[in-house]
Amino acid sequence: MDRAYWEDVWREEELGFHQTQVNRHLQRFWPRLGLSPEARVLVPLCGKSLDMSWLLSEGHDVIGVDYSQRAQEEFLAARPGPVRFSEQGELKLAYQGALLFVAGDVFHLRQEMLHSVDALYDRAALVALPAAARQNYTLFLAQCLKPGAQILLITRQAPEERQTPPFNITNREVERLYASNFRIEKLHRNEREDGVIEEVFLLRRKDPETYGRLPGDACEARYASA
Repeated sequence: MDRAYWEDVWREEELGFHQTQVNRHLQRFWPRLGLSPEARVLVPLCGKSLDMSWLLSEGHDVIGVDYSQRAQEEFLAARPGPVRFSEQGELKLAYQGALLFVAGDVFHLRQEMLHSVDALYDRAALVALPAAARQNYTLFLAQCLKPGAQILLITRQAPEERQTPPFNITNREVERLYASNFRIEKLHRNEREDGVIEEVFLLRRKDPETYGRLPGDACEARYASA
């Protein structure tokens, strides 16, 4: 699922992934992270999620990242306050109060920015990635997130596997992808009336001698120099 795919999704307004209210698992389990209000939170593949507004209301600095510039525009248009724009290579940055909304590829974010992140909220990123891309994504996070940084991860498993996002993510897949670099705690399992199973995990970056290794085919994540 590349940038062109997501641009088509937004152009055709096929936004079934967009929730019209703040995610209940986020509201229930976010306090488990024990973050200070001024903690910086990264939300990859954020779309125009209301979850970011909730995180901002909790006092956090929020970095939202999405392939689609339209997602950036629509989210900012729904919020009051002036916006300052800038560009960083192929990234289009929009600053609004405590929010930085980046339109572009999360792998292109500068390393020093991600090293300042205290927590990551992932409801829509891992489930949007095909199997071949997930290893690069999770190793990228291990490379960039500082020891002790936390992830609140929400996964799903539908009765039938889809050929397009959101994809099924099992417990075994979470273990395979994260166990080398993160401590994993499962907080919740919920089976909905439609048969979809939602699970909530709390991950904490281990204390390594160095940041996690980045695979060669994700070398773009090494960023442009500051």
